[in-house]
Amino acid sequence: MSPDREAEASEDMLESIDELKERLSSMKRMMEERKQAGAGTKDLFQGHATSLHGTNMIDGNFLSIVFGGSLVVILSVSIYAFYNLYHAVLKKFPSQHTEL
Repeated sequence: MSPDREAEASEDMLESIDELKERLSSMKRMMEERKQAGAGTKDLFQGHATSLHGTNMIDGNFLSIVFGGSLVVILSVSIYAFYNLYHAVLKKFPSQHTEL
């Protein structure tokens, strides 16, 4: 690499590091403001924050129904596929009847 390119690369890296530091400090400032306002992150993650009141959050029962339905669909498709595979193999390789 030429010295000019190395200088540009290190300059770009320093700029990106400065941007990241600035973002980090602004995030820390925002978190401190939120903590002082009384809306902590614990309330936000547990669904008790004032900003979340009145919203319809997906609860555990709904998720259980959705995942249970998905499981039933996956199992039924698997059984259907193996049933068709079994009959295709029987059709391709029929058993020889020797009793006559």
